[in-house]
Amino acid sequence: MENLRKLDKASDVLKTLPFFNNISSNEAESYSGMFQSWEKIVGKKLAGYSRIRDLDKNSLIVEADHPAIIQLLQMNYSQTLNRLNFKYPDLKISDIRILLKNPDFEIENSKKPSTLAGDTDNVENNNRKPVDLNSIDNEIFKELLLKMKKRS
Repeated sequence: MENLRKLDKASDVLKTLPFFNNISSNEAESYSGMFQSWEKIVGKKLAGYSRIRDLDKNSLIVEADHPAIIQLLQMNYSQTLNRLNFKYPDLKISDIRILLKNPDFEIENSKKPSTLAGDTDNVENNNRKPVDLNSIDNEIFKELLLKMKKRS
């Protein structure tokens, strides 16, 4: 036990990396804190269907699970941007870009059979099944989907 070295704080370790040399410790802490506080910024319901992916040139990149969630995030755009800039002024976020998560990408990669080049015998045919709206627990999300279904 005596030989165990004291663990360094994550922020101290990050400071030693070349990528973070030009970033202040406040900025690094704000960056990591922003990811952790997404639920407080947008609310528990929206945070359950969205996540921060990156911060690129003062634009926050957010990924959403469904187009209806994108709409809700866009409706709260100004409020979210104000909360982010109030809580994390060091990051100077000027825009929020919301992208739709590609569920087919995850399905394809998780179920992708191991095949050799040119071997098509093991390839599965992914048939998408419709989602039963009664299986959705979130009432607000379910109502939005029903409205979208009526419009189409």
